[in-house]
Amino acid sequence: MAKNITINGVNYSDVASVKMPLTADPESFAFFYDTDSGDATQGDIRSGKKAWVDGVEVTGNVPAKSSSDLTVSGKTVTVPAGIYDSQAQKSVADGSATPSATVSGDEIGDTSSSYPITITPKATVNAAGYISTISDGTAVTKYIQTESKSVSPGGTEQTITPTAGKLLHSVVVGAVDLTGNATEADVMSGKTFYSNSLTKKTGTATIPSISLTSGVLTIA
Repeated sequence: MAKNITINGVNYSDVASVKMPLTADPESFAFFYDTDSGDATQGDIRSGKKAWVDGVEVTGNVPAKSSSDLTVSGKTVTVPAGIYDSQAQKSVADGSATPSATVSGDEIGDTSSSYPITITPKATVNAAGYISTISDGTAVTKYIQTESKSVSPGGTEQTITPTAGKLLHSVVVGAVDLTGNATEADVMSGKTFYSNSLTKKTGTATIPSISLTSGVLTIA
């Protein structure tokens, strides 16, 4: 800040600095500056560097720093206080996450069947950050476990149930022997039978009665 000063009775206005020859060497000069306007402290000046503030010499204590002083822990970058002569940066490792799925149950397994169940794990990143990308997981395919059963025809109703943990895919009922060749006329009247189909038939054949009375043989 410039000041008004008087030298040898002469007034000078707005003087910011004074240049005066040295007694020992008039060819050399000493410079005197007005430092009243300074407000820097040690914490504002690079370590080891000096400045004058309001007529007092101030030695800075702010350390010089660089990118090598930055540290990373997880997603946190620590920047120590100091003076940086150039841009400083530190890369944070980009993590990754792959979702997985576990499929289990009594009715599903790895044996291929006509009833596949495919599950593809997915995930999304709601806000980019330490983990900036996330990929889909590997699709998991399982199958409903099935079985077929065979039964023989019987005279009563049959209930076919699957084995525990299985889906009943089909039921094979054994064939009935339908190679008969009898007709209604071949079977006694009133008697039922099955011949070449599963249709119940009733016989119509009759047997003549034979009687012998007073030496007379009667066939009716």
